Amino acid sequence: MGKRKKITTRDIAEYTGLSQSTVSMILSHKENVSFSKETQDIVLQAAKKLGYKNEIHKSKSSQKDLHQTIVVIAPHLSNSYYATLIHSIVYEAKKHNYSVFTITTMRNAQQEDSYYELLSNLDLAGIIYLYPPTKISKANALFKRMPVVSIGDKPQGSRFDSVELNGVRAGHLMGEYLLNLGHEKITFISAPVMGKEISRIHRYEGLIHAFEDQGKDVQNIQLKTMSLAQYESIQTENIEYQVGYELTMEALEEGTDSTAFLANNDMTALGVLSALKSEGYKVPKDFSVAGFDNILMSSLPDISLTTIEHATFLKGKEAVDIIYKKHLKNNTQKSHPYILRLEYEPELIIRKTTGKPRK
Repeated sequence: MGKRKKITTRDIAEYTGLSQSTVSMILSHKENVSFSKETQDIVLQAAKKLGYKNEIHKSKSSQKDLHQTIVVIAPHLSNSYYATLIHSIVYEAKKHNYSVFTITTMRNAQQEDSYYELLSNLDLAGIIYLYPPTKISKANALFKRMPVVSIGDKPQGSRFDSVELNGVRAGHLMGEYLLNLGHEKITFISAPVMGKEISRIHRYEGLIHAFEDQGKDVQNIQLKTMSLAQYESIQTENIEYQVGYELTMEALEEGTDSTAFLANNDMTALGVLSALKSEGYKVPKDFSVAGFDNILMSSLPDISLTTIEHATFLKGKEAVDIIYKKHLKNNTQKSHPYILRLEYEPELIIRKTTGKPRK
């Protein structure tokens, strides 16, 4: 006679139509979480009928509170944009009794892939990506098991929730502003612009659209970027700053005729500013400089960087709230699966690093 299959919380979840996290919390008598008596009875009766044996105490040391844990996947933490997002996520998670665990991938596809294998076997509250996942199909598969939320430009083919910024709109807004100041030759400074880095691509495309809309020659936009090998050779702790510095020095050595530098984010723009200062140029008298993200350093009086604000702190909070509301809905009623998309409108923040072009 064959060995009888061990009944798991997943089996009970499939039998009842409830989420696995709901089943786990009820069977483990999770504190600070309440469910209706009807929901509890459904789970307990199903567990009894299927022959579930509660072994929560045996595995408590290794699986403790995983169903109340949100995993945040970040590319790196050297850019304070990501640090701000994580702070907002932790702040909101605490309200809902979630713990937060952060992992970094350094935008390495192999490393990201290894985390998929690990996370797919865990009973988590949810996953938040701070950048577009490389393997969309695997992120979609995770979404079938738990809430998955991405923050930023949403990649094509994704089937998970998102708190978005329209990067094309942000690039167009900044391009329009620089053109209206009189800058008709602009250098776009960026880390590698590749297929998976859609926020960089979208911001660059937005700049091009702004030129087209005003009937300006798009050939006057110079894209300065690095090869992937060059990018990966830079030390991690200042990688985006160094990109801005090195590429601006290259542009100056080449005798650029641009009157403005637009960086793909604020950290890169800080590198641009440092390179110009080291060569004795004045901003904005000689060159205007702008970025995206409106990180804290950009607002400091000695920097005062023109940039694009897109509600960074609010986006982190919204991502947590999406996870919480999805669990709440699953706990109270059976519902048809749905994908939530929340988009924040970019806002132009004008400061001291931009002005009319030199004559």
